[in-house]
Amino acid sequence: MNAFPAGSRVFFWGTNSQVVYGTVVSVSVQSDGTQVLQIKDDSGHTHSLPFVVHSPPRP
Repeated sequence: MNAFPAGSRVFFWGTNSQVVYGTVVSVSVQSDGTQVLQIKDDSGHTHSLPFVVHSPPRP
């Protein structure tokens, strides 16, 4: 199961403590089950990040 299918909008904290917004390009799964997201940020840069936490909305 992909946590974030391609096209999902996401954000993460950049190295300068600023929020980086982007779009998931693809998701791969490593042999240990870790999902790795390829994200293109709104500036056009590509990042490869592991999926770590997902907080679904509360009902």
